[in-house]
This record gives sequence, C-alpha cells and structure tokens, in this order.
Amino acid sequence: MSGYFEEITKLATSVHQHGALNNAFYERWLAAPLSFDELALFAKNYLVRTSQTSTMLALSLVHTDNLCARVEIAKNLYSEYGYGQPQKAHIHLLENFLTDLLSRVAVAYTPVTKLSDDLILPSTRQFVAEQQALYTRTPEERGCQRALGALLAQEWLTFSTLTRLYEGVRHYQHLYASNDEFHEHCEYFYVHIGNAEKEHKIQAIHTATLECHDDDEFAALADGFYDFMTLTEQYWNGIAHAMGHRPSQEQAPSRLSI
Repeated sequence: MSGYFEEITKLATSVHQHGALNNAFYERWLAAPLSFDELALFAKNYLVRTSQTSTMLALSLVHTDNLCARVEIAKNLYSEYGYGQPQKAHIHLLENFLTDLLSRVAVAYTPVTKLSDDLILPSTRQFVAEQQALYTRTPEERGCQRALGALLAQEWLTFSTLTRLYEGVRHYQHLYASNDEFHEHCEYFYVHIGNAEKEHKIQAIHTATLECHDDDEFAALADGFYDFMTLTEQYWNGIAHAMGHRPSQEQAPSRLSI
C-alpha cells in the first residue's frame, strides 16, 4: 500500500459535499411522487447511464497493471454480474424493478427497455461519452490513474445514490398490495445498500492506492475523480431541468408513447 492512502480516502469521502449528491434532481425525487412522464424520463436515463457500469469496470481493469489492483476490480465486476448468476446481475435487477414500478404507476405493462430513445437527454448522452473517455486515456495521459480516480468517484457515489433513490421509491409504496410485496421488489436497492457498495467503496480505495506512487499520479487520479463528479452533477441536473424542477401536483398519470 502506498503512502497516499489517507489522501485518497479523504478524496473519496468528499463526495458527500459535492453537487453530484446535492442537486435539484434529488430535491425533486425526495419531495413527492413523480408523474408517469417524469418517472419514465428518469427510468430511461438512469438505465442508459447504469448499463455502462460494468463496461467501465472492465475498462479500468484493462488499464491497470498492478495484479492486486486487477484482482480488486475483478471482484467488483463479478459482483456486478450477480456472482455468476445472470438473473442476479445488477442491471437485470434494475430493469425488473423499473419495469414493475412503471407498470404500477401507469396501470399497464411498460418494459423500461422499450421506452423510446427520444427520452434520452443530451446531458445523459454527454455523460456516457465523456465517462468512456475518462476510462480510455493513454498511458502518456496517466490513463490508469485517471480511470481509477473516476472509479473511486463512481463507487463512492453509488451507495449514497442508491440510499437517496430508495427513499424516493418509498413514495410509491402504496401501489403495492402489502409491505412485504414492496420490499420483495426492492432487491436492486438492498443488494447495493446491504453489501455490494460497501465492499466496492473499500475496493476502490485499495485499487487507487495500489496505483498511486507519487504526486503526479495522485494529481491525475484526483483529476479523474473530479471530472466524474462534475459529469454526474450535470447528468442529474439535466434530468431535473427536463422535468422542470417543479413541485409535484396531484394529477392522473399520462401515458407516454413507448
């Protein structure tokens, strides 16, 4: 372990003061239920963003030379894919949850994967493109450290992101037949809040520390970290802006074209 462990840990914990977690979208999401159109907008853009998570992990593994760092990333990737069980892969759990929630709000079966691509916001497309660029820098650009800085931000944001999203999901608890049924459909959140993201946070710090040996490498790692944080803030604010960031009012959910 390098001498930059404390600096990297301090960097990781700074996520809690950043606009990536304190923004207009979360204010709206936590305040009241969304209309169907707003919920569909969120669901489509969140799925598009989240579907890239495993790919970014794989890219960070490819750009890492340290064997122990690769092992940590591989463990993270294995977790994302449900420890070898496709039906438990995190993206599969998310698709199931979003589809079920949309069908309850709209009182119809609406697979989230079938929502129109017209719902994908420019800010989401920018996030996807620039995120990939963060994970594919050249060795001359200290691509390894930049990728691991982005990964550090990604993993330290995810736990807090999921706890916030779960709190907002509770606005829809009345749509389920019982408390037990509601919790049975929240497996996507419990997988992350319970174990996965706690482990991933620790793994991300260890991985970054293993590949950080001097001030220049730490600076590159911090650049990747802050770039990812800024992208994430812009992504959430893009969704809030598209929803108008207005207080929710009681209204019959409309049926968005799919």
